[in-house]
Order: sequence, then structure tokens, then C-alpha cells
Amino acid sequence: MGPLPVKKGLNPTRILVPPATDTPWVAKNFLWHLISAQRHRAEDDDFSAVLDRFAAGEVCLDSGAPLRPDDVLHPGSFINFYRRPAPERPVPGEITVLHQDADIVVIDKPPFLATLPRGQHITQTALVKARVHLDIPELSPSHRLDRLTRGVLLMTARPEVRGAYQTMFEQRIPHKVYEALTPLPDEAPFAPIAPLADWRSWEPPTHDRPWRLEHSMSKTRGHLSTILTDGPPNALTLVTGLRTERRDGREVLVWRLEPRTGKTHQLRVVLRSLGLPILHDPLYTKLSDAALFNMDAPTPRPVYVEDENFDAPMGLIAKELRFPDPLTGRQREFISRF
Repeated sequence: MGPLPVKKGLNPTRILVPPATDTPWVAKNFLWHLISAQRHRAEDDDFSAVLDRFAAGEVCLDSGAPLRPDDVLHPGSFINFYRRPAPERPVPGEITVLHQDADIVVIDKPPFLATLPRGQHITQTALVKARVHLDIPELSPSHRLDRLTRGVLLMTARPEVRGAYQTMFEQRIPHKVYEALTPLPDEAPFAPIAPLADWRSWEPPTHDRPWRLEHSMSKTRGHLSTILTDGPPNALTLVTGLRTERRDGREVLVWRLEPRTGKTHQLRVVLRSLGLPILHDPLYTKLSDAALFNMDAPTPRPVYVEDENFDAPMGLIAKELRFPDPLTGRQREFISRF
């Protein structure tokens, strides 16, 4: 634990004091320099609010020693404080607990809820809402789900066990199963990408005889979408089931997908390559074939949070999570209710 505890589900911020260019950094001026440049901060988080933090003892060094407003900061030291985020549009849906014990908490994450605070998504995130809802400040996710993906998300409840579960996911030990909803082939907005053009003639996939879909994928930081490349395959997805169901008044395909690699947007790109982007995918349902292969091709503009249609969640569900518990060796299995 750091010198400041988790507050309202949010970790304190820890910032390195850089070398001063002209005069040494004074604590109140340095903190205001940081906060005034913060995006998505509360409107009333002004210089007076900065001074309030010092008065409350909520600005301190790593040692826990509180700082006073006029203290001179030493370059190379770290200061700790709380940010005050701007109000966010509430994301509908409850944090449903699938399992809870002394070591882990497993939730069914609603769609539109980021796993961790980042950018404009801070309080409306699975971690912060789960910490507040369950009153467990030490909660920490062991893996991540995309903000638009719903389903099984595992968190550790104690810092002492965090490393064991995170290592398990880093080593890709857990078995993950996803369900994805797409249009029927007759309603496909795109043609399949070669060599997948004949997928409709393949034998139906099963757990024992899955389809093995291999792709070469690349994701560049700052570029909106993952692209397909001509390199050797680095993404493997098994299709172990395919059925037709009626959902929300229409017939759709329900895909059972088991990724064996963890590329960004992997399942979304796989189904887009079949000509069947996932229902309500705000990116790949509009992404052109050119943009699927070329980073220089234009990509759709992302929808602002204020304009998102919460009544049309993306049809991708982290449905099942199975693994041998790293602490006990006991087999664990969790299934989403979505």
C-alpha cells in the first residue's frame, strides 16, 4: 500500500518531481501545474481545491510525510495526491458478482464499462464501481476486457495473491470462451477475405473438430483499428460452435470462439474477415476492406461517450473462464449470465 489509501474506489496519483528549469518547484505550484493541465477534471478543482488537499493531509511523499503548500520539492522525489475527475455519463447495468471468496472476486462486467480507469473513463469503470459496491479497496483486475465487451472478469481481493493470478493470465493458462453475435450470411455487409471465401461450405464446427482461423494481425499505438498483414500468422482463433438464434426480434448467428492468442480486437477482426462483423461493433461494422489492410486508409470516427447508444451493446461476451487455481490447484469455472 502507498502512503495514501484508495478513496472512493480510486487510487491516489503518484508523480515524479522533475528538475526545475529556473527556480525550484514549490509544492502548491507543482500540484496546480499538474491539476490545471489534467483533462476531464472537475470544474471546481481550482487552486483553492489544491490548497484544500494540503490542509487535509492529502499531499505527501512516498514516506508518508505530508507536504505543506510552500515546501520546496526535491527533483527525483515522488508526490502522492488525489485527482478529482469530472462527472461522467453513468453506464447502465449492475456489477453482478458471480463468485467471491477471500482471494478473488469474479464479476459479470456490463458492456460500455472500461476495466480500469483511463482517459475519460475513470469512475465509470469496472474496477472503481466494484471497489465501491463491495467495499474492497484492494480489488485489482487480473486481466482486462475491452470496454464494449461484457462478461466474466476476475479480480484479486488481496495484494498478497495478486501476483499469482496475474502471472497465470500472462502465461495464458486460463481457458477462455467467447460468444459473438453476427448477422446471417445473407445479410453480410462485406465479402469474406480470401482464403475464407468458402467458409459456408465447411463442416459445422464442434469442440472436437473446430475451425482453426489463423491471421497475421498488427496494432499500432494511436491507430484506431487492428489491421491484417501478409506476415506469418500470429493470431489463432478456434471456432468450436455455430448456431442460429432469434435475438431482439431477428435471426442471428451465435459463434462460440476460443482465442489461443490475445491480439487487440482479435475476435472482432476474425469475424470481420469472414464478412460478418459483430453486431453493433462501432468500428469494424464500418471499416472498409482497404482500412482492414492499410493504416493509411481512413477509419470511422469513434463515437463520443455522450452519443453512445447504450441500448445497442456490442454482441461480444466473455462467456466462460476456466483455470486451475494457482494457490490451491483446484479447477475453477465461471460462466457469464449474459
